Amino acid sequence: MVVSSVSRRLAMLMSLGVVFMTAVPAEAVPIPPIEVQPIDVVILVDESGSLSASAVSQERAAASLLAVGEFSSKSRVEVVGFGSKNTPDQDALDMVCPLTPLGSREDREAILKCVQELHPRTAAEGNDTDHAAALGRALATLRDSDDDQRQKIVFLLTDGILDVQRSLNYGDSPAVRQAAAADYIQAHLTEATKLGIQVWPLGFGQADPAQLRGFAVGKPCNNMGDSKPRAQLIKDEREVFAAMVRAYAAARCAGSEVAESQTVPSGGSREYQLRIPVIATDASITVSKRNPRFKVTYIDPNGKTVPKSGAFDGSTFQVNGEDTPVEGLQIRLPRPGTWKVRVEAAQDAEPEEVVAAVTWQGAVHSSITLDSPNPDPGKEVVVRSRLQTRKGVVVADDDLSALRFSVDMTGDGVPGTVHAELNDSGTGPDRKAGDGEFAGALTIPPGASGGLEFVGIVDATGVQGDRIPYQTTVAKPGEQVRTVVDIPQQTIAPGDAATGTVTASNETGKPISATLVLADLREGDHIEVVDPDVRLAVGQSSTDVTLTLAADSAEGDVPGMLILRDAADPAKVYGQGFLKLRVAQPPSPVPWILAALTLLAVITVTYLTSRIRAARVRGDVQDLTLVLYQGDREMGPWRAPIGRNRRLTFVIRDTHTDHPYLDRPNQGDLTYEVVRAGRGAGLVLRGPGGEQYPVRPGVPQAVGDGVAIAVRDGRLDRRPEPAAGAYGSDPFDQPSHYSNDPLM
Repeated sequence: MVVSSVSRRLAMLMSLGVVFMTAVPAEAVPIPPIEVQPIDVVILVDESGSLSASAVSQERAAASLLAVGEFSSKSRVEVVGFGSKNTPDQDALDMVCPLTPLGSREDREAILKCVQELHPRTAAEGNDTDHAAALGRALATLRDSDDDQRQKIVFLLTDGILDVQRSLNYGDSPAVRQAAAADYIQAHLTEATKLGIQVWPLGFGQADPAQLRGFAVGKPCNNMGDSKPRAQLIKDEREVFAAMVRAYAAARCAGSEVAESQTVPSGGSREYQLRIPVIATDASITVSKRNPRFKVTYIDPNGKTVPKSGAFDGSTFQVNGEDTPVEGLQIRLPRPGTWKVRVEAAQDAEPEEVVAAVTWQGAVHSSITLDSPNPDPGKEVVVRSRLQTRKGVVVADDDLSALRFSVDMTGDGVPGTVHAELNDSGTGPDRKAGDGEFAGALTIPPGASGGLEFVGIVDATGVQGDRIPYQTTVAKPGEQVRTVVDIPQQTIAPGDAATGTVTASNETGKPISATLVLADLREGDHIEVVDPDVRLAVGQSSTDVTLTLAADSAEGDVPGMLILRDAADPAKVYGQGFLKLRVAQPPSPVPWILAALTLLAVITVTYLTSRIRAARVRGDVQDLTLVLYQGDREMGPWRAPIGRNRRLTFVIRDTHTDHPYLDRPNQGDLTYEVVRAGRGAGLVLRGPGGEQYPVRPGVPQAVGDGVAIAVRDGRLDRRPEPAAGAYGSDPFDQPSHYSNDPLM
């Protein structure tokens, strides 16, 4: 019997205790450290005789970029200058910086020092352009790399076209030599493509665009279009550093921004603004200042000047190359937002054009769950996944609007790879848009017979996923257990408890003993399951779950998941669900006490003020509303004008038409008025001739010409019933047909 690779890995991991925790199942299984992936890089730098002194200076700055700006201390960099071998005692290559790890500040400073050896070659050194020898050297270095997982990248900086006409080692005539070298180049590029080595050509000066495009080969770091190797033809050599920043970021699946270059004057300063997004876990701000004496200051989004080494405000800093032409500040867990870079020149310094840039990356872990942990062959299964950085769960953010998330499944009896796109749009199997949980569905092939492996694939600018697989097995015949593990969204304080449920349908005919295990937690997430043992009774069952947080638990969104496993066989998973917890300190009672005292003072002042005001405005009529009636028709309400007044004066217009209305009086009009009497308790309506009408709030009072006036008093809490009379029906139940009040 042949055991498949997936099943073999599952068995090995179980025996090592790597995937399944058996010793203390109630404890949490921490997430593996989330770090940016290291890279191996070879920088090929043209030293041909056509280079000017300023062009060489720009090449040195570009070659220095990785020494000051590369994120991972496990990455390695080699810098090779190249020209041509025109005589037996010449060498086409200068091993300027051998493959050097970036594990310490001293290692990085060593590269910054050795790149200064790059120089334009003389005829005695061989000053033509041998791209074939340069690419051959890069492949030799990267081919021997002992780590197949890390990216391998070549940056080719050149100002010319292939020229080996005087290189005797390629043949006995210029044409033969050129053709032979071109064949070698093609062979090198074919091998690079096969090995997944990226080649990024950067050309300037007299570089041939077609030849540059031919150099661009290799497997991109993700499926985003910007990460595919491509050529850059730089018209101005002063743009070489900026072009290198963009190429490096694209090759490394990082994000980048280059600020507009500025000339820093003698004794003056210039300021640059660079943005770091929320998802960034690592960032490097680099400054090509040319003059090592220029002083650089870094200011975070809160306006605070950060240190050049050590920890500050939750971030860790380390400067490299402070006394060299290129300086860089590495930032671990950078504060998101707009950073400022200030460059200052001494009084005696020559003016220099300075470029500032930032590169950043979000190192993420993708946690995967299946709605059916042991899916049935031939049936659809829903895959859910969340992204997590060192900072915690990644939720919806404008910077991730273009994020693409998918899952690849392989396994025993699965032909090829089954691919599924996941989304966080709230459609299909996704439960809620923008909550950071991605979901999609795929069908398990009918022939699936054993182990299955799911790998999350993240495609987004500046985001690099760890591709740690989720492994399980297909359901065995007769397995009839379905569960839902639910820890709903809730905010809890350190030291408090969170609750959830496990619901199950057990149709096996016998009860099952299971255990709850926490997994994929951050360092500092001190969470325990109070009672991890769960009994799945025959039929339907529901079990309450309680999680306790230690008093020193880290604040913020809690990542991770809760997994329900068989107590006797930890490899058998019955269900799992993401935690949806946020840890936050409870608000201090002091602000509430102060707020209550403040409110009491406000109430007291308001009460006293209102009593004084009430005494002054008992006769105020601005809360009265007049209603005009013609027969039993309500013609519309008319509110008193806003503003304190002791008389509500009005006229009745068009009484002899079908549409009489109330209006403000003009000079010479015969006016009516309503006033309050008896300390504001009663109402009096006076006619144009001084006649007075008794007024009951809400009851129409005839005033002649077939019309009547009702007065509604906003001070009253109830609407009075009208008196029985000629008007019959309740005027308040009549629709309002007409209003000429501009304040309504």
